[in-house]
Amino acid sequence: MNPFTHTLFCCALLLLTLKELTEACSCAPTHPQQKFCNADIVIRARVIGEKKIPTSGRETLDMTTQYEIKLTKILKVYGEMTDIHYVYTPSESSVCGVKLEKREYVLGGKIYNNKVNINLCGLVSVWENLSSFQRESLTKPDMGYQKGCVCKIKYCGMDVCDSPTQDLECTWKDWQQTQTLEREHACMKSGKVCRWHPIIADKSIFASHP
Repeated sequence: MNPFTHTLFCCALLLLTLKELTEACSCAPTHPQQKFCNADIVIRARVIGEKKIPTSGRETLDMTTQYEIKLTKILKVYGEMTDIHYVYTPSESSVCGVKLEKREYVLGGKIYNNKVNINLCGLVSVWENLSSFQRESLTKPDMGYQKGCVCKIKYCGMDVCDSPTQDLECTWKDWQQTQTLEREHACMKSGKVCRWHPIIADKSIFASHP
């Protein structure tokens, strides 16, 4: 390969890499409680089949994946939707499509045209991989995530996020501690403010108000 051809090849490879990066699905750090609260519907269900179908209302070759499910329980829903046999997601991961296996999941999504739509940035977890705290938070509305939906949860990173004016907000700063926070804590209203439950003592790792 001569130098000119080699240069062209490297440029093409770089462009393809950049294209993949720009088209990749990107999700902001979000606590499962916030995903639960943001969803129109949350279900526990087992995937039993899948097929590709044309994306509704699009004049392109885009495809949607239709997953056939066996519903175990509706954990949250707005409206009268009770008879659910399918969930839908984009077929391509670049637009946040979800790849599911024949396993039991907790799935949270939006309802469009009486269909449940899920994506990679929403609530999608294998049921058996959830902690006991997460399972209780999902299934007990009087003491779990549903009760905490009056609160907001925010990941701050390098930003300042301990403003005393945000009384109905729980925050966290340390990305390395995310798994512990997601699996063992929820943001609940206590009096006029929201706090992490159970109480997080190490304020150097997590921040909450007040």
